[in-house]
Amino acid sequence: MTFFGNIDSRRLARAYVALAFAQDVAKGYINERSDHASLHPLLSALDMSAKLLEEILEDVLPEEPEQIEPQITHVM
Repeated sequence: MTFFGNIDSRRLARAYVALAFAQDVAKGYINERSDHASLHPLLSALDMSAKLLEEILEDVLPEEPEQIEPQITHVM
């Protein structure tokens, strides 16, 4: 799968945020209503999807270059 430029990276990032929001809503719903505990497999699927999407984002997004602070080597 090939990703081109920042547009796809932004789309992936938005998809990741949307998935995280869906996870929070589902977790809150399950925690509030113990009779819906059967939805735990749904949470597992959401968690797995989030991890996979996170891995893709790590590969697609550029890493921030380290900023090297100037070091004093000689004091006058």
